[in-house]
Amino acid sequence: MQLTAGLLLAFGLTFVIQVPILARGKLFKEDNMPVIKPGVWIVLALVLAALEMFVPGLVIIWFGVGALLTGIIAFFIHNPYVHYAAFLLFSGLGVFLAQWIGRKITHPEPEPVGALRYQSATGVVVQEIAPPNYGRVKISGEEWLAESEVRIAAGSRIRVRKV
Repeated sequence: MQLTAGLLLAFGLTFVIQVPILARGKLFKEDNMPVIKPGVWIVLALVLAALEMFVPGLVIIWFGVGALLTGIIAFFIHNPYVHYAAFLLFSGLGVFLAQWIGRKITHPEPEPVGALRYQSATGVVVQEIAPPNYGRVKISGEEWLAESEVRIAAGSRIRVRKV
């Protein structure tokens, strides 16, 4: 699935870059490519959106979105190469972004637990910290043993550097 999105996006970007270069060199004529009318792109978008209801995975809908956006573009630009490139680009980008966002939602960064949740937190020294001995600090209402390379007087504000 991820490979498919990457290939679609790469092919779409390559196509978008190559078409103007080839067109300038007159290697092909626009007459050779059939033009798909805007209404056909929009009907294709609706069919793909309907098909998504029967297929698991939230993939086909992005091709429907690509077809819809291509249909809108087709109203203004009548070049079939632009249509196909837009369809590939929008569809590939949609699948890629959906997977990326889905991964962020379903696999969020784990919340730190225990003492790790106080990394970079600020607090107040309750009992003087005098190396090599430990002192006590209060962070978020809890007291913890603390050590430092330098002497820190009671009442001083501190920031946790290492847990």
